[in-house]
Amino acid sequence: MYICLFGELDEHTAPNARQTIDACILQGGFGNVVLDLSNLSFMDSTGIGVLLGRYKKIKKLGLTVCIASPSQQTDKLLKLSGIYQVMPKIS
Repeated sequence: MYICLFGELDEHTAPNARQTIDACILQGGFGNVVLDLSNLSFMDSTGIGVLLGRYKKIKKLGLTVCIASPSQQTDKLLKLSGIYQVMPKIS
């Protein structure tokens, strides 16, 4: 399953992002998950929390989660946070 995030992922947009992604997860019937960040223009620490929370939910289903196509700014934030140690970046 590809989950494409776009716009900004911060304290203002996080609740809607959580709800939308969780609804997709609840539908089930999918294999591993790719979080496509190619259209994400901004993310802060709240966004990292959103990604980690969804990772935990998906991991409980026995599935793998990967991150694809982060912008240079987002990539730098994700590297600093250490998130790639739990959710690898794919090309």
